[in-house]
Amino acid sequence: MPTILFLVRGHGFGHAARDARIIAALRRRRPDVTVEVLASGSAATYLAWQGIDFTELPIADEWDLSGRAAQVVWETLAGRPRPDLTVCDEVVWALPYCAQVWGRRAILLTDWFFAEIGLPEHDRLLDHAGEIVVLDFSAAHPGPYTTSAPIRCLGPVTAGLSAGRTASRELLGLAPDRKAAVLTVGGMSLRPDNRRIAEAVLTAWRRHSPPGHRLFVLDKAPAQPGSDAGIAYVGMVADPEPYYAAADAVITNAYGTLTCDLVWNRRPVLGLTDPEMPEADSFPRRVAALAERGGIVHAEPSTPSRELWSRLERVMNGERGAADLAGLEWTTGDEVAAHLLRRLDDVLEQA
Repeated sequence: MPTILFLVRGHGFGHAARDARIIAALRRRRPDVTVEVLASGSAATYLAWQGIDFTELPIADEWDLSGRAAQVVWETLAGRPRPDLTVCDEVVWALPYCAQVWGRRAILLTDWFFAEIGLPEHDRLLDHAGEIVVLDFSAAHPGPYTTSAPIRCLGPVTAGLSAGRTASRELLGLAPDRKAAVLTVGGMSLRPDNRRIAEAVLTAWRRHSPPGHRLFVLDKAPAQPGSDAGIAYVGMVADPEPYYAAADAVITNAYGTLTCDLVWNRRPVLGLTDPEMPEADSFPRRVAALAERGGIVHAEPSTPSRELWSRLERVMNGERGAADLAGLEWTTGDEVAAHLLRRLDDVLEQA
C-alpha cells in the first residue's frame, strides 16, 4: 500500500487546521493510500481535538526552527521506513533528510520564505524540496528568492463554516437585539504580541461597551480578576465555529491564517497586528490585501481605545460593506490533496 508521510508544524493552530483538511481529503480520495502524520507543539493539540491519529514530534512551538528541532526531526525520520511521498508543512528540517538519506525530495507547504525574514541565504535549505506549494496569496510573495525549488502558489486553504448563526446564538444564550464579539488570537495566545492585542481589546471593551453586549474570549490566559460584566472567558475550545457563527465581529491577530478563513466565509473581522513583533514581510502584505478589499478592518494594540472601539462598532454594525475578494487565490483541502496525489502517482510510476 502506498504511503504518504505528512509532517505538521505547530507554532499556533493554523498549520494543523489547514493540514487537517488536506489529510481528510487525501484519505477520502484515496483509501488505498496510507497517510501517516507527525505533528509538533500546538499542532498536536489541534489534531487531537479533531480526532486525527498522529505521532507526536517532541518539539515545542518556541524552538521549532532551531538546530535542536532539526536533530529531533532527523532522529525521528531515521527510525521510520521511507515513504513514497513526504509532505512537510514548514517542517523544513525534514527536507535535506528526505533528499539526502531517502533519495526522494519532499513537498514543502508554506506561507513564508526565509528571505522574508531577512535571511535570504537560508532559502537554499529549501532547494532540497521537490516542490514548494505556497498556501497564501501570490501578492504577498513578490520575491525574489534564492531557492532553486519550483514554486506553486495555490492560496489559503479554506472551508465553509458548518455552524448556523441562529442556532449558535441560541446555544450561547444571546438575545437577538444584543451584539456579540469573539476575541481569538490563536494557539500561541501567551506570546507577547497576542497579549498586547488581547489587553487592548479588553480595555476598549470595558471602557466603551454598552450593557448587554457580550465578548467571548477564546484564550489560554486565565480570566481577569474582579468583575467583567459582559466578558466571558471561555478558554481554548475544540470547536470554535459556533462562536464565529454567532458573533457580530471576530477579533483576531490578523497575521494568523484563521483570518483568511473567516474572510472567505464572509465573517466580519477586526484584525489587529502588532508592529513590535517582527514577522515575515509577507504577513503585512497579506493583511493589506485583505484590508484593501474590505475583507477586514485593521487596527493595532496602540490604536487609542476610543478609536479601537469605534472600528469594532463599525464591524459589528455591518458598516464596512461587502468584501471584494477578486484577484486573490483561494484553495481547499480537496484541491491541495488532488495536487499531492498527482505527485504521489508520479513517484509510483517512476518506481
